[in-house]
Amino acid sequence: MELSPAPASVGRWADLPEDIALTVASRLQEADVCALGGCSRSWRTACDTDCIWERLFRCRWPAAAAEAAVASRVQGWKAVYINQHRRMAIAISNVVEFVERCLNSGSLESEYYLKAIADLALIADIGFLDVQFFLFSRNHGAIINLIGLHYSIASLHVPVTD
Repeated sequence: MELSPAPASVGRWADLPEDIALTVASRLQEADVCALGGCSRSWRTACDTDCIWERLFRCRWPAAAAEAAVASRVQGWKAVYINQHRRMAIAISNVVEFVERCLNSGSLESEYYLKAIADLALIADIGFLDVQFFLFSRNHGAIINLIGLHYSIASLHVPVTD
């Protein structure tokens, strides 16, 4: 039995013009950009470009964008985005750990609940996406989710809807 010849490279994603690949990648959120970048070398190249990660950074942390622009000249926007994401993860996880330590006694006193919300308010540049990533999680209990909800309403002014 003879093997059929390899299909022609016509229609491959790798053959997309760079500007079209960048346009596709620029319409995606963080997780989707990372997933698409893992599909092939050409997509990785498109998804690693500074223009993609600069847009993602400016959308998620608009107040920190001016300061980040300086660092991006040395590190690139993707590295700056990852570093900022890690800073948020550490800062918010400190609040979560505080609440979990307080919960070890069986309940959370109101002063500790309010302290957790106040501690979140002290974190510079925290936004709703950070709350979604790090507080609204199935891995956390209802109290952590509730703290995220109250913080979002009180400090981020997320409207309450039915």
